[in-house]
Amino acid sequence: MSLSISVDREQAIDRYISLRDRMPQAVFPKQSIHIDNLESITDDIDVFVLDGFGVLNLGDQPIPNAVKRIANLQTAGCAVWVLTNGATKPAASTAAKYDDWGFNIKASNVVSSRDALMRGMARHPATLKWGVAATDFAQIDQLSKHAEHLLDDPQIYNDCDAFIFLSGLDWSDHRQKLIEEALNVRPRPVLVGNPDLVAPHPGHISIEPGYFAHQVQDATGVVPEFYGKPFKDAFEIVSENLAGVPPERIAMVGDTLHTDILGGAAAGWKTVLIKDFGLFKGRDVEEAIERSGIRPDYIAPVT
Repeated sequence: MSLSISVDREQAIDRYISLRDRMPQAVFPKQSIHIDNLESITDDIDVFVLDGFGVLNLGDQPIPNAVKRIANLQTAGCAVWVLTNGATKPAASTAAKYDDWGFNIKASNVVSSRDALMRGMARHPATLKWGVAATDFAQIDQLSKHAEHLLDDPQIYNDCDAFIFLSGLDWSDHRQKLIEEALNVRPRPVLVGNPDLVAPHPGHISIEPGYFAHQVQDATGVVPEFYGKPFKDAFEIVSENLAGVPPERIAMVGDTLHTDILGGAAAGWKTVLIKDFGLFKGRDVEEAIERSGIRPDYIAPVT
């Protein structure tokens, strides 16, 4: 079974804007400063916190010149972190991928929304039986010894005490219907390990867990617990490791207004929107900024 949904960039931006009232509040600058790349602001920023997709890589390929750019930031004395909503695999796997591509980013400097999710799970009883929307290689046993894949058996959905959206890769219309039916019969916690609606890849856009979680809320009234950008838990993990660095000397760098820029602004950080490779590739960034009310401090074509 597969998804009947397909979303282009304009539709994704429209959906993000329609969900604005479900996201954090923040204060934004009145104007954005246009820069050539991140090296333009190394005098003003001590720590760059980078998104993955659209900033460092597109799908399974690094963005051209991104490896060199990160090395130049580090040479300038800036610390580099990654804060990704990629939750399918543990952050250590993501760090290994960056290492394979030539990025000199410490594994300890890579934080994923999966890390924030696990903190959220710890607030629930340890005995809960979790139904997890994930791929076979997502290592859900690391989340809980009571975790089970949500496949096509309705009984699994009926028996679970709570649900997790971790990955959208193997999700289907049928499974979406099953979880909505189960929640309408008996409301239960729904945790989301990746709030993204979509992710950019060469030639296509994938539908991500946040998209399905908001559909669940629309269909059932169950309000999901979101872990990852733009929500605070993921930013708190990074901030705990940056004690002594003023928030205004930290920059969140990403390709999406409603995750990277909104989340960074809500954390009190500076923000940089990268526009040439991710969600806004070939699109009118200023029009989206005006419609959304989410304005970055800086706009750059490339990392």
